[in-house]
Amino acid sequence: MSTIIKTDHFTLRPFTPEDALTLSVRINTKSIDEYTTIELPWSIEFSSWWINFIAEQLQKDPLPEIHWVIEVDGELAGAIGIINIEEHKGEMGYWLEERFWSKGLMTEVVARVTDFGLKNLKLKRIFAPVLPFNKGSMRVLEKNNYALEGVLKNHFNKKGRLWDAHMYAVTAS
Repeated sequence: MSTIIKTDHFTLRPFTPEDALTLSVRINTKSIDEYTTIELPWSIEFSSWWINFIAEQLQKDPLPEIHWVIEVDGELAGAIGIINIEEHKGEMGYWLEERFWSKGLMTEVVARVTDFGLKNLKLKRIFAPVLPFNKGSMRVLEKNNYALEGVLKNHFNKKGRLWDAHMYAVTAS
């Protein structure tokens, strides 16, 4: 399943092998390292491997995960995906280059991907664990009607330090 979602502000599209270099440059930033659980650094080789891996996942039935490039004005600006898809539920994760923060972009991206997950993937629950200090991500989820369900103690191991996860979720009505 390969899906493109276009709006006036961005395009969500599948990753291509040509994205490897740009991905490795855009993801390897202090802000991504600080506010996400993505293990950095990412080399070009790792980016290529990862792009191939997610392309392989799209061929599986049932679909275990799906990812998109967040493209703004023709540039890779971030990524979003639903992973760990099992039966009726999946986990959302995303990152966005800092220069696009606080513009409402990620709020709209999450809205589109949530809608896709609930309608097209027929998920009944999409959840998103967030680091406790990532207030921007919490707000994006809240604006999309994700509810804080609780705090999972010592959920993330980030660079040898344990962090709680604020668990947000949205369910189909």
